Parts: sequence; structure tokens; C-alpha cells
Amino acid sequence: MNNMNFVHRILKSSSASSSPTVQKLVQSELQHAKLIYFGEFHGESRIISFQTQLVKELTKCYASVAAASANNNSGSERTDGDAQTLHLIMEHFSQDMQPILDRYQHTSQPEPKEQQDEEENKAFEELVTSYNEQYGTEGHNLHPYRELLQFCRQSTANESGSGSQGCKVKLHGGFIPRNQAARLNKEEFATKQEFFQEMSSKGYLPKEGEPMHHALFEKTGVESQMLRGSREHQLLIQSLMSGVDIYSPVENDEEDIDGANENEKESRISRLYQAQLLKDHAMGYKIASLMIEHAIAGKADKYMVITGLGHLKHYTGVPDCVHGYLRQEALLNSNVQHRNVALDLLLSLTRPPIKSSVQRPSLSGIGSALIGCQMMYEIYLEETYPPMIEAAAKAEDNEMEDDVKRKLLNDLYLRNPGLLDQYILNAEVVRGPLLQYSDGLAGFQRPCADFLFVYDEDDENEIDEAVLQEAELSGNNTQKCPFSQDKANENDDAKAETIEAYERVGQTAGLRGNAARAKAIMTYLGYTDSDLEYVAADIFNFQGVANPHTVANIQRGECVLDIGSGLGIDSFLAARNCGADVCNADVCNKDDVSEAPFVVGVDIAQSEVNHAMARAIDRGLVVPDRIRFIRGDVEKLNDALAKANLATDNLFDVCVSNGAFCLVPDKQKAFENVFKALRPGGRMAISTTTVSDPKQLDPSFEWPVCVKMFANLDELQAMCEGIGFKNVQILDAESPLEGMELPADDEVVDSSDSSDKRFKIHGKYSDQYEFLQNMDMDELCKVVTVYGEKP
Repeated sequence: MNNMNFVHRILKSSSASSSPTVQKLVQSELQHAKLIYFGEFHGESRIISFQTQLVKELTKCYASVAAASANNNSGSERTDGDAQTLHLIMEHFSQDMQPILDRYQHTSQPEPKEQQDEEENKAFEELVTSYNEQYGTEGHNLHPYRELLQFCRQSTANESGSGSQGCKVKLHGGFIPRNQAARLNKEEFATKQEFFQEMSSKGYLPKEGEPMHHALFEKTGVESQMLRGSREHQLLIQSLMSGVDIYSPVENDEEDIDGANENEKESRISRLYQAQLLKDHAMGYKIASLMIEHAIAGKADKYMVITGLGHLKHYTGVPDCVHGYLRQEALLNSNVQHRNVALDLLLSLTRPPIKSSVQRPSLSGIGSALIGCQMMYEIYLEETYPPMIEAAAKAEDNEMEDDVKRKLLNDLYLRNPGLLDQYILNAEVVRGPLLQYSDGLAGFQRPCADFLFVYDEDDENEIDEAVLQEAELSGNNTQKCPFSQDKANENDDAKAETIEAYERVGQTAGLRGNAARAKAIMTYLGYTDSDLEYVAADIFNFQGVANPHTVANIQRGECVLDIGSGLGIDSFLAARNCGADVCNADVCNKDDVSEAPFVVGVDIAQSEVNHAMARAIDRGLVVPDRIRFIRGDVEKLNDALAKANLATDNLFDVCVSNGAFCLVPDKQKAFENVFKALRPGGRMAISTTTVSDPKQLDPSFEWPVCVKMFANLDELQAMCEGIGFKNVQILDAESPLEGMELPADDEVVDSSDSSDKRFKIHGKYSDQYEFLQNMDMDELCKVVTVYGEKP
């Protein structure tokens, strides 16, 4: 398969965002990585298509950067771009198969064009024959990998090693042979020590006396010859075997599954885990040894590992073994050069990919990245995506026809990929491993993958190339308001558009904005100099329509809920006002958060939640004990609080919100949920934009959805009183929508690439709503703060 003409998304864990193409992924994220791990499901054609495109783009990128570097440096020392070889280490080949791989890749100058295809096919079939008949141990079907393997062979066609793409790809066998690994738990050896000594003598594992040998066994298991692993990795492997959920939040570790207890080291699960570890150690030793060898030889090479996801997930297994071997080499090797090279590599691999200007081969590429895979069918769109739910309900026996399902999926992918991303990120099979990986039983330190390739596994569902190109072109049209589409008057569509738009805001929140403009707005809205000083570097991420704090009057020791917390500014101010930013013995050493100052920010966009949480940590706030940010919908507030292990009733003293209620479709439900979450005596201060007179919304105009969703000013008081709030007041927030003097938007962006610009919700969207410029928006709309108390 030459083109990725099927539904797929590439999601980034750190920002809960997507990369539109393989080329973009390589150029923006992966080109500088020293080591890339790729966790696959074996033989899946669409994963292999992605792998092949990835290897091609990497080699093309390496060659391009190297050529530019050569021109600039005129033959001087190597730099980050001078990678001459990409080493591809594959599980599919055992280490003793290296001779047939070398023979396969050993080619002369390219034959005339008419003979090339015949020669390539002949060489591949010879490889397959040798693989199956000469060795016959690994059992993988190589035919789906034909294009990838042939590309690697072609890259070595020139004697210079530069190949047609300017970068050679060298194939390596990665695992210990299966027939050797199977002997681990057999009784042919008097002791396990004899087995490991034989494996070391064959070169699959480090030998006793070598520095790396110290990373092979557990410290407490040297005599029993227990391979070194980790609790997290063992729980992962056990969960893959048993199906036990290790991602749902738990209060303690008492729910450990079979085999995790130290007293059960020889259980059946433990023996299977040791067999898994044997493969991981063999590959980890191979990778670490290759990297050190090449760096000492002055080679500025880079590396990619392809193996089953279970050997890599959460950076356990093979990555952990690589780190362990490099660490021991850096600590114990008697050769200073070896120690320094190993230390360089170890420090490099513990960080994300970045460009390096250091003139050392071991640092020709900085960082590692992990790519994982997920089948689309496990997202269960038919249970969450309204058009699919409706189609299933109309179908006989509630089973959609395959053609109907394909059409709906393809339409969603082509017309609203951002919405598809949100359905994927909200799916349990993705949300836990990718975003909430530290909450569950295993308490993983890192996500299941840095980049998750989610693909439609239905091989019959292909999208015509012309349709793909048309969708791509239509996506480059003049920017339109993110809250405007054909079905925008329907609540589900409006909410989906809200999520998509604010996800884009969160994804660019790390880019610096106009601080002077933000300061002017906040000052106008009534934020004090003390507030602005406390907000400090976060000021350009202010989001809001008023200042709910002046009405909320938050007191020390109170628990605060911030609805629509966005990028965190109002939550940070709430933490300061209630004392949650100060940790002392009187207020912070309490297990029950309801008895101490505490702030919970709830937002519908995961990328904004991620940004706010990261900034809270950077600001030195006590996360999550005194402040936390969670993804949630105010219309389903109970679910969001419950997922965060928080009480859903009577928890908060104060609820604030700054603008989020503007875009809530069901205002009644939202205020009801606020009432439920407040303690008796609690109060709310909800700042929102309203429509003064809905009759002014001339139906002959296409109004922005945000305006059509504003609450009716005259209905708010009766609504809140009907819910049960007392002393309800609708306070004019004195927040005009126009006429305010603001500093010029001095945001400077060097790149024309839109991915390098801050995304803004409120802007001028082509000519779509030009008529609004001729209207008095202060007469049409009014910003208010809704105050109410729970009896």
C-alpha cells in the first residue's frame, strides 16, 4: 500500500492533539530523535503502511538536513543532520539471522530499470525462503513488510551507502531466537545460571564480568537468576494476559493482580513474565551495544525499533532495558570514553527529541520517541457518535450495515477530523493509557506512547485519492468561525464545535501572546494589581468575560469549583484567595480535601486541562492535593467529579465561572449541577454573556452559534430561583463588548505555518459575520455575573 488512503489519526499524548501527516510528524517531532520505538500489531497492513511512510520520510529528512549541513560546514565536523545510517532493529528477525539480512541488503549498482523490479522480487523471495527454511524459528509473515524491506534494500544500492534517498537503512535482527528463549523454563539445565551463561556465550546477553551484566538481574535475584524488570511492566504484561483494568483510578495497591506479590515469584504468571523479559533484555542489550559501538566509531547514526507494543508500552520492557544497560556502562566501564559515550546516550534518551548543536556522534540526535497503535473499532463510535447511534437504531436488530458505518466514519474523518480526535481521546481504551496513565493500579510514569496511531482496521474501507485531496484543499480555505456549521443549532454539534475550538486553543497555549493586551483587559474587568502580579507569566492566557472573584468573595479555607477553568488563571487566583497555594500543617496535611482549601478546575477541552495542570506544577502549587484540573462537561458534572474520585454532592463552598456558561447548551442543567455540587450555605458567581432581547436576533441573518446560545437575560433569575437558589442577583458585570481602548495586537510570529501561531476563538472570520460590525453589541448583549446561595 503506497498511500495512507484510509481513516487514521496520529495523536500526541503531551498535548492531546493530532499531527495531520506523516511528513509533518517527522519534520515537527521526530527528525532529531536519536531513537524511535514503534510498537505494532504484527502483520497489520495499515500499520505497516504507516511504518513504511515513516521510514521513507525519516531518511528523506536526514538526507536533506545532512546536505544542507554539508554545504554550510564545507566538510567540517558532523552535526545533528549528518546521520548516514538509520538502523532498523526488528523483532521479526532473530539476532542469529543477521547473515541473511546482510546478504539481502548487499547489492551492486542498480540494474537497468527494466530489470530492477525482477531483481527486487527475486531478492525478497530468497530472503523469505531463507527465513522460513534455513531458520524457521520466528514464524512471522514477511510478505506484508515487502515494501518496507525492499526500500531498506534499495537504500543501500549505491556503494557509497547514500542510496536513492541519501540515507542508508541498515536492517538488524532484534530478539533472541524463539527456540532459545523457550528453553528458559525447561529442565534441561541443572540451574538457570547455566542457561544464562550459554545465552551470554552466544552474544544474546552480556557476559558475567562486563559492566552491562549488572543490569541483567534483580539485585535480590542474582542467586535465583531473576531477570530485572519492574512492577509496572509486570502488571502491564499480566493485564494483557488477563484483561484486568490497570488504568481506572484506585485508592491503594491492594488490588494487585496475580503474580505481583513478592512471595509469588515462581507463579505461572511470573514464569511467563520472565520469558517476556528475556526477549526484552536481549533486544535492549543489542540496541545499547550498537549505539555505543557506533558512537565510539564516530558515526552519527540514528535508530528505530519495531516490535510488538507489549514490549515497549509506557517505556517499559525494551526501553527500560536499554536505559539499564547504558546506565551500568556509564557507571562501571573502566574506559573513560566508553563511560562518557554511554552517559551522553543515557541522558539523551531520557528526554523528548530536540535539535542538537553539540559536535559529538553520541549526541547527533537528542531524545527518544515512542509510537503506539490502536484499532479504530475499539473506540466504539457506534455507541458515542450520534449519527452512528441513530443509524443503528433505524437498522434491523440495531446492526448498521458495513457500508453505512464506513460512510459515516469517512465523512467524520474528512469533514471534522478534530471532532473525531475528541471521540478517540474520550474513549476508555485511549483515555486511560494515553492521558490518565498515572491514575490506575500500575501508576505508570509515562503514557502508553508519545504518539498514538489510531487506524481503521477495515481493509475494505479505502478513500479515493481525489476525495482526500478535495478534503485537504477545502481545509485550507479562508478561516471560518469555529462555532458555525450546518447543524450548529443542534446542541450536540454546537458542543462538539466548542470542544474542537478550545482544544486548538489549548494546543497553542504554550506560545507567547500579547501580555500588554491581556493586562489591559483584566484591568478593565476589575482585576487588581495584586491579581496581575500573581498571574505573572500566565497573563496572556486569560480567558473570560468579567471578574467573578469580586462577587464570589472567596475566603481562606474554602473549597472552590471553577467551571470552564480554561488555561487556569481564575483557578490560580482562587487558590491564592482560599489559601490552597500555601501548604502548612494546619490546612494541608489532611486526607479529606473537603476539610482544607482546595480548588478543582473543570474544562471541556483536554488540551486546556493538560496546560493548566502543567502550569500549576510549574507555579509550585500542590497538585493534585490542593489544586487539580479535570476534563468534564458542566452538563455532566457528576460524571467528571466521580471520575476524579471526588464527591458529587455538597463538596464546594464556592463555584465560579468566567465565560464558560456562554456556550453551554442546557443552562438549566448546568445551574442544577452547580446547585448540587455546592454545600448548604455555598454560593455561586457565574459570569456569562446574555442576550438582552432575543427578538433582536433577526432570523434572516446567520448568527454565530455563540450568540444564539447566550442565555436570555430576563429568564436567568427565575431559572435559578426555581432550582432552589436563594438571594439570586443578576449583577451587571460592566464588561462592554466594544469600544474598549486596547493596545495593538503585537503578537509576532516568524513562521507562516499556522501550527506556530496561537489559536484565537474570538477573531474576524473572513466575511462570515461582517454585519456584526455595524451593530451595537452592547445593546444586543449584556455581560452579567449570576450570584446565588444554596440554603
